[in-house]
Parts: sequence; structure tokens; C-alpha cells
Amino acid sequence: MLISRRKVVVLLASSAALGAYNGLAVPAFARASRENTLRVVWPYEIGILDPIGVAAQRSTWCACNHVYDRLVSFAAKERPDGTRQYDPNVVVPELAESWEFSSDKKTVTFKIRSGAKFHDGSPVTAEDVRWSIERLLNETYAADVIQVAGITTADQLSAPDDQTFVVKLREPSHYSVSVFSIPFAVIINKKLAVANASSQDPWAKEWLKFNTAGGGAFKIESSTPQQLVLVRNDEWITGPLPKMEQVIFQTVPDATTRTAIVERGSADVAIEIPPTVFAGLKKGKALPVAIPMPNQIDYIAFNSQAAPFNDVRVRQAIAYSLPDEAIFKSVFLGLGTPLFGRTGNVQPGLFPQPTSFSLNLEKAKALMSDAGLAGGFASEIGYAQEKAAISGPLALAIKDAVAKIGIDLQISQLPGAQLSERSANRSLPMLIDNQIAWLSQPDYWFRVLYTGNGASNAGNYQSKALESMLKALPGDASEEEYGKRTAEMADLVLKEIPLLPLRQGAYLLAMAKGITGYTYWFHGLPDARSLSRT
Repeated sequence: MLISRRKVVVLLASSAALGAYNGLAVPAFARASRENTLRVVWPYEIGILDPIGVAAQRSTWCACNHVYDRLVSFAAKERPDGTRQYDPNVVVPELAESWEFSSDKKTVTFKIRSGAKFHDGSPVTAEDVRWSIERLLNETYAADVIQVAGITTADQLSAPDDQTFVVKLREPSHYSVSVFSIPFAVIINKKLAVANASSQDPWAKEWLKFNTAGGGAFKIESSTPQQLVLVRNDEWITGPLPKMEQVIFQTVPDATTRTAIVERGSADVAIEIPPTVFAGLKKGKALPVAIPMPNQIDYIAFNSQAAPFNDVRVRQAIAYSLPDEAIFKSVFLGLGTPLFGRTGNVQPGLFPQPTSFSLNLEKAKALMSDAGLAGGFASEIGYAQEKAAISGPLALAIKDAVAKIGIDLQISQLPGAQLSERSANRSLPMLIDNQIAWLSQPDYWFRVLYTGNGASNAGNYQSKALESMLKALPGDASEEEYGKRTAEMADLVLKEIPLLPLRQGAYLLAMAKGITGYTYWFHGLPDARSLSRT
């Protein structure tokens, strides 16, 4: 899944927000002991608890990552600053202790970890796994993600005994194991869920909105829109037992207030910190942490099927008009990885990666002239108001830059729902946004970001050449062949630029001194399982 637009409550003034935070009810155990309690402040409200529910949001997936297990996860490697970053190329066991492939790579057999239990004490069985994945397949937008592995129907899933889960594929797929790491693929206690289902609701969607049936590292003690309290599951055996006994996720909408709370020692981690606020942390009491995001991209999207942006020369002209380096330093404060100015050929087996474009006004004007638009034109660029901290200055920089080649841009700051609607109906000529990929191999980006008619194809790109390349890509391609074929795809989309990449971001957070083990995961959400206090 590609995640772009977050639901965020209206920002409060910093002083008012901090006062409101001080007045929030804090559980007695959290007041009594800081040693074994971790508090995270974030901008999200806590909504439903079902990861495939239609109202699921980032807070949902974070809660579920703690309360439920998945079959597999990814390895994490330590960074020089002591934080960790997941490795998308190394899949490791979680609830599945092992797996093996048939000789034709079309059957995967998972062995379920012996002794694993749900929170109610009942054993985790392969039938729980099978039922949970079948449930996922019955929710369209969740099924769209797992289908990248070629898993489309329940008859491909079986549980021949309590410890064995089998997946039969129609064709080999290099996602056949890693796809079970996604937040949608949680393993649910079937017996408990079915006991709360009905003939009208066989998958217990209504009950699972506000109840859990998991066996993960933590249990939910309480949940309100403003506060989620987790307590450690001491019977958990899927991984190392977490150091922290309690974890509190607190809703604090304003980023400046979130960092102030950490600086005051009232919270341990603050996430979703914009660059300008992050820069102010350098002299503060909280530790500023910036972790590269290998599965993220900031971009400008063009409606590539509507004039004038259906002409690749116009899109390229804009690419050449942008002062990329200045934007990277001023808007992004130099944080993250630039995605412009590449010299030489594209790299095999890598995406996102830089384009070959960099500031060249002569080339930009020549391309506009070749497209018959030497006199310029007027157009519109939009972004989500909840991303205004970065997208607002970026839009202004783009407007000033393209004015030099005759393009008059109107800037539209839109509520997230309105932006989604206009993006979906293709009525917005240009769009500033970003995406995070849960499965970050190159062909996944191409399949989701550059094909189809869904909102994730923000550039409305329709390329038969790319579709043919993807169709011809073998699911069991060797590393060399995979690299060569995906390099051809990257070369195509980075020349035709229905999306103009700007940078890969850095995950910015404020962390109290003495907190260790923070891991950046593909979903971009905090994971208390690895955190500890020194």
C-alpha cells in the first residue's frame, strides 16, 4: 500500500495545546513510574482497531502492529546514531518460524511457531492464519495489496494441520513471503472473532472495530480518540519480550507542542516533526533524529492525460526550470536524499532513484517552444492543507520557478478529502504529495504508482510499454535479470516523468535522552517492542 494523506485534527496554538496536554488524564501507573513506561506523542487521533476496516488510519495500523502478530517481518540493521532501519531485502520469521518453497516456487509452506498463544490463552493455529488471510481477501482495498503476490482467492490457502499453513500460487512471485509482513496481514483469533460475528457480518467487522483478538507483544488497556494505552503481554514468544511494560500514545496535534513535551521530559518520543521544527531541536533538550526513508518519495504529479501535461516536453520543461538544489536546502533543509541531477545511466534494481534533470532554463524554454507553448499558459497546483508545513513553501518555490518559463500557477491548499476527490476525478492539473510503499521493491512502485486508474497513480500515467514490461517480468527472476528489467522501467518513467521526484525524505523525530532502539519500519510508525530506557 502507498500511504499519502493523513487525517490530522486542526492545529492548536502551541501554548494552548501544551496547556490542554497538561490537563489530560494520565493513568496512575504512568505517573508512578517512568522507568517501565514509554509515552509517544503524535498528531493522530485513535480511531478503529481493525486494520482492514474502511475507517482504518495510521493510528489503527500502529495499534495493530503491537496487538497482533504477522507471519513475517524484516530484519533491522543498526545505524551510526544508534537507531535502526529495516532491510527490505531480508525477511525474517515472526509468527511463522520457517517456510519452504516447492521446486517450482508455486507453493509456500509455513510452519507456525509452536507454543504461540492469543491474549485469551488459546493456541495460535494454522486455521487462524488461513481465516485471517481469507478475511483480508474479502476487503477490496486490502486485497489489492496482497494480490501483488498473486494471492487472489481463498482456495489458494489451506491449513492441513495446526502448525502448517500452505499458499498455492498460480505463478512464482518474489512477494510470496514478504507480503505477509504488511499491517493488513495480522493474525486474528478466529474462534473469538467468529463468536462475535453474525450472518450479516461473518467477518466480525463491527466487533473488531473496537475490540481486538490478537496475540501480539502488547494488549490494549484503554483506548479513546486522544489516548491509547498498551500493556505488555508477558506470554508473548514471537520475539524478544519488550523492555517497556506500558506504552501510551497521546494525541498532540501541534508539532511544536509535541517537541516541547519531550524537551520537558513529559514524553519520550515525538513523531511527525516538520523540518523547521526539527531544526529548532538542535539546541534543545530532546535529541533530533533523522532516519533515511528508503521507501518514500516526495514528488510533483502531472495529469499526464490532459493538455498541456499530456505533452512530455512540457513536463520536462518544468523539471528543467526548478532550482532543485535550492529547493532541497530551503524547503527540505537538506534533510533526506535528493532525487535530481543524476549523471550516467539508471541503477539496476533500485527505485526511487534520481532523475537526470537539473536547473537549465535554456533547455526548459526550448522545450516549451517545441511544444508550441513559448508564450506560456496558466495552470493550477494543489496540495493537502495538513501537509502545508512543507508543501506550502514548496508550492511557492515551484510557482516562482515556472514563472520564468511563462507558466502562471495558481496554488490551491485543499482539505485532504477535497484533494483526494480532485485527484481521483483528475481535475487537478498538478499535485504536490508524497508516498510510502509498504513493499519497496522497484516493480511494486511501478505497479502501484504508475499503472491503473486508482488514486495512487497520481500522474494518471497510462503506458502500454510499462504494462508490457511488468507483465513480462518473471516472478522468479534472478537478481541480475530483475535488476536489468527494472532498470528499463525506471529509465522510462524517469524520462517521461508523469511524477517528478524531488527527494526521498528523512523520518524526523524528537527523542528523549536515554531512549534507545528506535527502528524505522516500512510503515513509518513507531514500534515500542524494540524501545528501552537506559
